[in-house]
Amino acid sequence: MPSYQRQVEIPGRSSQELYDCISKDIEKFLSKSPIGKFDVERDPGKKELRIKGNIFSATLICLESKMQLHAQLSLMAMPFKSKLDDGINHWLSKTFNLTNLE
Repeated sequence: MPSYQRQVEIPGRSSQELYDCISKDIEKFLSKSPIGKFDVERDPGKKELRIKGNIFSATLICLESKMQLHAQLSLMAMPFKSKLDDGINHWLSKTFNLTNLE
């Protein structure tokens, strides 16, 4: 499976704030994409979310002032990589008032 990684700086936010916000919104965010069924496993102690679906698996790690995303995408999911980036950028911009996202 091809890998996909991304790190986003979110200045002024603690790892706990990021985890709480992302943990609260992840199902809503994922339900808007054409990825099919998925399961979300939360680990509040590590401030991580593990997501597993039919066409991908991912770990989202909340750190001080940044988040990291490590994912494995099936070949069927690779064409949606740019839409995934766009969706992440839109959510980050709206939720954390970020601009200039890659």
